[in-house]
Amino acid sequence: MSKLSVVIPVWNEEEAIAQVVERVLSVAGALRQRARITELEVLVVDDGSTDGTARVVRQLALREARGKKQVRLLQHGANRGYGAALQTGFKAATGNLLAFLDADCTYPPEHLPDLCSALTPDTALVVGDRLHGPSSAMPALRRLGNRFFAALVSLLTQRPALDCCSGMRVMPASTWRALGRLPDGLDFTPAMTVRALLAGLNVAQVAIPYHQRLGRSKLKVLRDGVRFLRSILREAQACEPGRLWTALGMLAALPALSLGAGVAALEAAPHSPWAAWGLGALAGAPWFLAGWSLAVGAARQGLAPRAAGRRAVEQERVT
Repeated sequence: MSKLSVVIPVWNEEEAIAQVVERVLSVAGALRQRARITELEVLVVDDGSTDGTARVVRQLALREARGKKQVRLLQHGANRGYGAALQTGFKAATGNLLAFLDADCTYPPEHLPDLCSALTPDTALVVGDRLHGPSSAMPALRRLGNRFFAALVSLLTQRPALDCCSGMRVMPASTWRALGRLPDGLDFTPAMTVRALLAGLNVAQVAIPYHQRLGRSKLKVLRDGVRFLRSILREAQACEPGRLWTALGMLAALPALSLGAGVAALEAAPHSPWAAWGLGALAGAPWFLAGWSLAVGAARQGLAPRAAGRRAVEQERVT
């Protein structure tokens, strides 16, 4: 018998929260049939909302309690951040399985049974993959950024690319305990992904659609994109410093190829091809050597050094 605790962080989502909770509750039968989940609870964590979000959730919880459905409201006195709200919910959860999704109707609760079905005994985390789903309302700039982060995380972890910033996931409660404290902000999800992958945990993903949100988005693309990048690099530095510097070295070497090719193309007309490519090689050599030195230096240090953060995760690795 399994119990699933679905945590929904919320901040000023009066318009959408009731619909999301009701849609989560509606999949209880499918969870039972397809994933053998016999109990379901929903924990809405109000992260200091200033609108009527808390009132809506209280009314919903009272109504659902008559049908013996578990909806709980947890509140922060002030806005502490997306990751902080999630971790408050995880601490209060009573299920042996944890799930989370956003409160703005972008993620489909109807796909929770799909994610739970993919959670095998060998899988520590299942991610809802928005990048390969059947339909997506994700803005083009955000899609480009998410693909970049997926490629970067794949490079740093040497694992297949994942939708590392997805906000719909399912995991055993033991996975969250093993990963330890994660960031309080929106960078919670990329940090979780990198830490899990570098700890050697098995992470799966299931394609899901992504819908246009209800209400106004709180994501600031540039500010939060920089925050995501810093969080990814910070996790890589803490868990695998050798891999971080190897990856940065390889990235630093890339301008050499572009610069060399560009110079060669410019010089190809008045000079022979050999002379053009020679000039290109000379122009790109300093960049290439700098990047290669970083990569080789990291390799000589060995990818074996492990930071204390990874050792702590491995001690509680999910079996």
